[in-house]
Amino acid sequence: MKGTVVALVSGEALADGHGSTISAQLLNARDLADGLVPLLKADIKLVVMHGNKPQVGFVLFRSEVASHALHTIPLDVCGADTQGATGYMIAQALRNTMDINKIERSVVCVLTQTLVEAGNLDQAPLKAIGPWFDREKAEQYRQTRKWKIVEEPGRGYRRGVPSLPPVKIMEIDIIKTLVDEGKIVIAAGGGGIPISYNAKGLLEGIEAVIDTERVACMVAQSVSANVLLLIVDRDDKFIRSGLIMDKLSIISLSELDEILQQEIIQSGTVEGALRAASEFLHRGGEQVMISSLDKLADNLIHKRGLRIGSGRPSIDLFQL
Repeated sequence: MKGTVVALVSGEALADGHGSTISAQLLNARDLADGLVPLLKADIKLVVMHGNKPQVGFVLFRSEVASHALHTIPLDVCGADTQGATGYMIAQALRNTMDINKIERSVVCVLTQTLVEAGNLDQAPLKAIGPWFDREKAEQYRQTRKWKIVEEPGRGYRRGVPSLPPVKIMEIDIIKTLVDEGKIVIAAGGGGIPISYNAKGLLEGIEAVIDTERVACMVAQSVSANVLLLIVDRDDKFIRSGLIMDKLSIISLSELDEILQQEIIQSGTVEGALRAASEFLHRGGEQVMISSLDKLADNLIHKRGLRIGSGRPSIDLFQL
């Protein structure tokens, strides 16, 4: 095969579009598969990753609503739940799309664990997750469940969990083997299930979150990806940051790094995507393409969208 693409679709994109119900997420997954048809037809290797922030939020909210009758769900198990469910939806959508387009390729979903750096958890930055609570409920959970609480002005209080740097993708060898065999691999959903070594030297889940974009860069480097495709929920966040999304726009790596050094990007979503692009390109990647899910197919067909890095990558997504 001629090269490799790693495609990362945000969890928000899969929980938006047609809506966030399961039936709607299946339709969003179908839109993803339809948008990826040029890559599915091409003689290239493909890894599909997905975020899971809203999906984990749904699981945690359901757990909270049912907490009077059922056990709560640890965050690592929430990650496993959403990896399995979202991976299933994407795999099914890809298979159906390939059947319709008479594409003969295999799809496999790999449940993925990511070893995190879990040194001093008290020093780690916190990310708010799950439902919002009033002050009384938040204080109750701080005491009874030993949660850290994060206030979000105007909305209430949420649980805060450490955001930990990824160290190693435990299943990366099998992922690489499957990719090299030409399989379409769905892996490392949500950045992987966060795990660490306990005092006995054994692996166990840890209640933390992982930067999915950073894990995407790790996967991309491991499989020697030429192109990183970042599929986001909406263009307007990038447009408000001064980036062109509705026609072809090519930014060099040096221009990208200058934008990041100026610290003018206000959106966390946009900054996260741009920092992932910079990391991928500095590690030897050729090009990053950023597109919203609803415009993915159109951008590939009509040569639109934001491209960062080489203007002539060895895999030209326009020519697939």
